Amino acid sequence: MKKIKGSIAAALLAVSLVATPAQACWTNAEQDAARIANMNQMLMVSALRCRFGNDNFLSDYNRFVRQNNDVLASQHNIIKARYARTMGQKAAFAELDRFMIALSNYYGGGHGDPDCAKLEKLSAELSRGRQDVKTLALIADEVVGVPRQASQACSVSIASRR
Repeated sequence: MKKIKGSIAAALLAVSLVATPAQACWTNAEQDAARIANMNQMLMVSALRCRFGNDNFLSDYNRFVRQNNDVLASQHNIIKARYARTMGQKAAFAELDRFMIALSNYYGGGHGDPDCAKLEKLSAELSRGRQDVKTLALIADEVVGVPRQASQACSVSIASRR
């Protein structure tokens, strides 16, 4: 019986070691969602931080959110689904919360660049209408990039002809 338990434990350990790298990596869609969440958190926190200065863009940011709430929510759900897939449904909400709080804390301290003036221009541009995921991901990549938590991309296999 001990030998069987030992074999089962060894097999489970081997499976967990093999599964870990795949679970740690983020797909392209998940990284795009993380980019968009990163930019949105930066804009939200910075809009609150900058609202008493010369470059108050809170109203533009709020307009952007109202016009694009469905896109922002869909990206939020992609990140949550990723955590549910890799950590289980129960842990997904807490991990998503940690992810968003880490982003907010980073921007809450004032990040320097882009500064309030640049973010005011960005918010004005984003608030002009509805945006799609591809456009938001491209803009987010230019402005903030992929957050550290989502930086490990999944490898891509490309088939070749023989």
